[in-house]
Amino acid sequence: MKVSLIISTYNSPRALEACLHSVLVQTQRPYEVLIADDGSTDSTESVIKRFIDKANCKVTHVWQKNEGFRLATIRNKAIAQATGDYIVQIDGDILLHPDFIADHAAVAKRGHFVCGSRVLVDKELTQRIYDTPTIMPRPWSYGISNRKNAVRSPLLCSMIQLLSSSLKYRGCNMAFWRSDLLAVNGYDESYTGWGCEDHDLVARLVNHRIKPLQIRHRAICFHLWHPSSKSSDTFERNNALLEQTRRERRIRSLDGLDKYIHGKITI
Repeated sequence: MKVSLIISTYNSPRALEACLHSVLVQTQRPYEVLIADDGSTDSTESVIKRFIDKANCKVTHVWQKNEGFRLATIRNKAIAQATGDYIVQIDGDILLHPDFIADHAAVAKRGHFVCGSRVLVDKELTQRIYDTPTIMPRPWSYGISNRKNAVRSPLLCSMIQLLSSSLKYRGCNMAFWRSDLLAVNGYDESYTGWGCEDHDLVARLVNHRIKPLQIRHRAICFHLWHPSSKSSDTFERNNALLEQTRRERRIRSLDGLDKYIHGKITI
């Protein structure tokens, strides 16, 4: 199985540098890394060039012009260029446990998509990580919250999958078979601004009878601190789109991935 790691970013070069360093120390390297860049400036490109020099895998910088928050669009463009058969998706402010990719590969199952958890890192520890990218938080580290999510245990992970019926997910730690993303036409690019694009994708995958697989205590990641980008204005609009998807039990996005796959638009 070839794992494509997609990392979304926008003008956060220090966070991206820490994230990419954690990719370099993975016990199982991804087959390729695609950096989905929503219009960052040259400082981000410099970070990516340094990473390319060190990475022992294919690296693709997928960039689009800055026209506001267009996360769904840039993720679609990265998915279109991915050549692996399994896609792990994170954000550029995420620090990966060394077994992150190996864990995702171990739990991958046909007919399922994976929803992982995260550990929150406070502002002070985030600054220390920026200064020393080799720092890797542990469950007992100062400066993290919901620290139980930092405990890696394949046994606990299996037990939670058997016993828990609740589904919690965040777009910063998810994984899919690329063929399933093609089937639902990827992200819906009607979602612009902050909020709900990942909920819409999950709803359509479930409507297509792709089952969610909740994993905790494996594929551990640490969410670095940053000022909130939440916007109530865009959330209300996007939430209305999400309710329409759920009401109509939609499977394929109306404005999605196919235009890049079939060459209608040049990336």
